[in-house]
Amino acid sequence: MNPFFFGSSASPLYGVFHPSLVPEKKNEGILLCPPFGQEYMRSHRAYRQLALLLNKQGFPVLRFDYMGTGDSYGEPEDATIQDWVDNIATAIEELKHSAQVDTVSLVGLRLGGLVAARYCCEHPDHINRLVLWDTIVSGERYIEELNTYIAKAPNSKSKCFDDTGALHFNGFALTKPQLDELKSIDLGKVDPSVRKVNQICSMESDNQQYLKDSWTLHKGYHYQHTAAPGDWNFVDDFGGILLPQQVIQSVVSAVCESRPTS
Repeated sequence: MNPFFFGSSASPLYGVFHPSLVPEKKNEGILLCPPFGQEYMRSHRAYRQLALLLNKQGFPVLRFDYMGTGDSYGEPEDATIQDWVDNIATAIEELKHSAQVDTVSLVGLRLGGLVAARYCCEHPDHINRLVLWDTIVSGERYIEELNTYIAKAPNSKSKCFDDTGALHFNGFALTKPQLDELKSIDLGKVDPSVRKVNQICSMESDNQQYLKDSWTLHKGYHYQHTAAPGDWNFVDDFGGILLPQQVIQSVVSAVCESRPTS
């Protein structure tokens, strides 16, 4: 596991590179696209576990932080959703260089899935496989989901938007420009532009069904429900970490279905 900074020296991104743990390295790297806010924090251990399991299968893996998040350069309010899409492009090039691979697949959890899919729509044929884990399916539906959580939460404030139009939830905020960008993204209305797409969900919902119905005719699309306890938004009294082993293994299996070798 090698932590480092990469990309532009003026606005570096933070990443952690996990090299393959077996002699026969695969000619394919896996880029893990993180979720946002509290979900990023809660998924940290799960992503580390996922990276290790993929390493054992021969895949080099890169985890990274978007601009304005985690240890990457910038403040959250200064970043745009398009910046995060562009950060994926930068991370792909870094992964190819660090791992000396020709092919990259993306795994995106929650908002990371939405951003990863947006990248694939903008860059057809750049990605071997897209794995969407409990993905956000549209910006509008994501904002509705957050508003529902806020309304149901104990001690909920009636005003979840501040005077600038930013939405506050679980200690993190999405600015009005970021919200407006998110509202323009709806995966149900786009072609995933990837030969192989896996949608994996731990809890079936109307949102996941919406994406399933929209993409079911895509030749390389596969839907899988792997039941697992937990809620990425819910903050419990035990550290707020989720480690859904069943779903993690489903993601590994999806990546391993068909892969190029060196």
